[in-house]
Amino acid sequence: MKLKIVKETIYLIEGKHSQNSLLPSKGDIKDGLLKMILYCNLTDVKVNNKRIKSCPVLLLTSSRLTDSMSSLDTKQKRDKYFEKNKFSNSQKTMIETLITEANKNNFIVKLIYSK
Repeated sequence: MKLKIVKETIYLIEGKHSQNSLLPSKGDIKDGLLKMILYCNLTDVKVNNKRIKSCPVLLLTSSRLTDSMSSLDTKQKRDKYFEKNKFSNSQKTMIETLITEANKNNFIVKLIYSK
């Protein structure tokens, strides 16, 4: 897990990476989702004894991706991203399902390029 503090929010980032595929394996994504459940249930997050808002992030990275996308993006932007990166229908469905879960459970999903 990585932590990033921006203003009054701490982002709890769980990253999963794929070197050879557009997406990490389903097993890795499921492991990331399990951690999102844990992070979403944190109720008393403090930095230097000061309460701070926490925001879990599931970060999916790949060396085959171009550009980035977030569950906070519009459906139109996500569709362009899928097209640009040549996602299959099953990959698009899986990511859209992840985004639905993220929206229901107050966490963020990000897809970005990484070596």
